[in-house]
Amino acid sequence: MHIRSIPLLAFLILCPLLGAQTVYKPKLVNSKTGEHHDFPLGVLEATGRLKDGEKEILVMDVGKDGVADRGGLKAGDRLMRIEGRTPGPFSKSTDAGLDGPQALLGEALDRKSAASRPVLSLKVRREAGQADLSIELPGSPSYSLSRPQACGKRKAFLSAISRHLVEVQDKNGRWKPGVGGDADVYTTAFCGLVLLADNDPAHLGAIKRGIGFVKKASIDSIDLDDPKVGPKNWQTAANGIFLAEYQLATGDKTFWEDLKTCCDLLAKRVTEQGTMGHHFAIPYSGGGLIVINVQAHLAWALAEKCGHPIDEKAWENSLREVRKSEDRKTGALGYSSRAPGSPDVAARTGAMATALGVAGREKAFAKSLAESLVRLNARMRHAHAMSSIGMIFGFSGIKQGSPRNHSKVMKAWAPYLELSRLPHGGAAFFGGKRNIGGDQYLGLSSIGNATTGLVLASADNRLFMHGGTRKGWFGTGN
Repeated sequence: MHIRSIPLLAFLILCPLLGAQTVYKPKLVNSKTGEHHDFPLGVLEATGRLKDGEKEILVMDVGKDGVADRGGLKAGDRLMRIEGRTPGPFSKSTDAGLDGPQALLGEALDRKSAASRPVLSLKVRREAGQADLSIELPGSPSYSLSRPQACGKRKAFLSAISRHLVEVQDKNGRWKPGVGGDADVYTTAFCGLVLLADNDPAHLGAIKRGIGFVKKASIDSIDLDDPKVGPKNWQTAANGIFLAEYQLATGDKTFWEDLKTCCDLLAKRVTEQGTMGHHFAIPYSGGGLIVINVQAHLAWALAEKCGHPIDEKAWENSLREVRKSEDRKTGALGYSSRAPGSPDVAARTGAMATALGVAGREKAFAKSLAESLVRLNARMRHAHAMSSIGMIFGFSGIKQGSPRNHSKVMKAWAPYLELSRLPHGGAAFFGGKRNIGGDQYLGLSSIGNATTGLVLASADNRLFMHGGTRKGWFGTGN
């Protein structure tokens, strides 16, 4: 396996990842109504559960021979105190973000794993009474994700995710979805973006295999003479974003025609009213889905940077519909122009702020959208059953439209990153407090690594969606 030149300390941290290790997968049970919230416990290799108002994390599962198992933590334990502190209550409200036990545990893991003696102190409640545990943690660099100078740990984490993605990529170039179907195309596009952002030339083959898969499984079915056939719009937009970022990063124009085809199909599927749907037809009695419009805008904006002119009629029609979906109370984008007040705002608002930033258009609107994301950043992982795209586009939107606030929001979400971080195999999926059915469709392990990887990558000005402006950067210095 290729290993880049990285600081010695980071290399020593990552050495365990290079062997054949068992990767822990949290045992997450979806809750559509929010009666419980399951989530990973980071390097502890365990699964926790919280209910509204609870202060103690219930341990639902402990990975065999993992960090928690070796430290004496058991399924059924409740975490009463973490590093001597009693957590505040958990709230199922989306606006509460990570407040309560999640923030306390994530911050403790982040801080203690960077200590000279990485040992986490826990007091747990169990059937036999109470127990004090001292759990030895895998070490990490002597700074934490929550500090502005955390770039060493962030880059090491991103590289670990990228290596894991390369290791688990199927021979045909895809990353596995959750329930089959065509979700692997969408998932593969985002996993490919992570490998691009990591900037390791050793991963170029994996990136090209990913492109080969989405081309064969999706793009090759497009017939521009008949926009009623071909892949779904959410696939097509993700493919366009992936191909455009690839060309901008590498200068390789091999897939130029495929990129143009994706963008032209999206333009043909915008109605005169500006609405878009999953496919050619417009759902919800013609109301459409703004989350499709905004991803199309991002594909068009990135393709323009590659030299493909934007279809101005499609752009303006779609933009008009996007503007009509803005919630005047929050400044964020709703489900559609008919439902502007929906609370899960991050994916729609973030993707549009990103698209406008890349295109250099509607700067005041882009800034307004990004500032609404900053104000409402606690909602970031709630995106209509797909917490993944809320995080991915939420962070890119802030980086494009309100870059001065990016580090502040990243610091607020450091516990999320730490609770996603695994000692072997990159990142675990950490979903929202309610329905994660869409992410289960995409594949929790694959999209979990993609989400965490792109959140980490948003701090770097490499991908154009993250504020990059330099072409041909892939394979050059950090």
